[in-house]
Amino acid sequence: MLTKKLWTLATLTIIAAFVVTACGGPAAGPTATPEVVGGFQIPTVEEGKFNVAMVLIGPHDDGGWSQAHYEGLLEIEKNVPDSHVAYIEFVPEGADSEQVFRSLARKGFDLIFGTSFGYMDPMEVVAGEFPDTMFVHLTGFKTNGTNYGNLFGAIEVMKYMAGMLAGSRAKTDGNPKIGYMATFPIPEELRLGNAIALGMKRTCPECTMDVRWINTWHDPVIEKEGAASLFDGGAQVVFTGADTPAAGDVATEKGKWGVNYDHVGACKTSGCLTTPYWTWGP
Repeated sequence: MLTKKLWTLATLTIIAAFVVTACGGPAAGPTATPEVVGGFQIPTVEEGKFNVAMVLIGPHDDGGWSQAHYEGLLEIEKNVPDSHVAYIEFVPEGADSEQVFRSLARKGFDLIFGTSFGYMDPMEVVAGEFPDTMFVHLTGFKTNGTNYGNLFGAIEVMKYMAGMLAGSRAKTDGNPKIGYMATFPIPEELRLGNAIALGMKRTCPECTMDVRWINTWHDPVIEKEGAASLFDGGAQVVFTGADTPAAGDVATEKGKWGVNYDHVGACKTSGCLTTPYWTWGP
């Protein structure tokens, strides 16, 4: 079972506020030179504190998914007494991430967050090797019932609402075509894409949705190319399931509409119709 301290922490981090809207980092740790594993610097723990590490798929300031989680990490530091937090960014899914999770556990971190779907299996392996370390996976569906579990929120509700808004916008503009720039064909993306389509049909029964699979969580160039492809293919509103605000940016250039994702600050351009976003904190 998870310890009492984890449940105190979970109270602060698991509750996500899901809002659809229209348009300093953690305190420095010890001065010792960090260990380098697979090209990644492994931060050190602080003796006598509750040490929490987070592994990010993209940059901590991406204006999207990773930044939302990084800001949640800062909430831990702010609200959990005697806590020390650290993060590692740009960690690919797969074997690289397994090395990073193992190194963090060896360092002595008490709680380790992994914030991308593809971290699921590597975290499961490492959790089995370190039964006294707590591992929490963002998205995914695996748990061992002891020291490894997962969490997510009902963001499909917000995607449904955004779909309703997009359908209404497309119908008003006289162009009943929606585009969805999807990341990977995993349960999470299929569920969210379906939510968008169902919401769209609620306000625009004649609307259709074109899907482009871009096979990345964070790549500004590929995301812009994907959005442009959907707009050039006739879409009036384009959604993204990835991390950058490419959909809204390209929409602004083309005089159409984009729906960004993940972060409260993601909807800054005039062509951004709305943004479902995460707040991982109180």
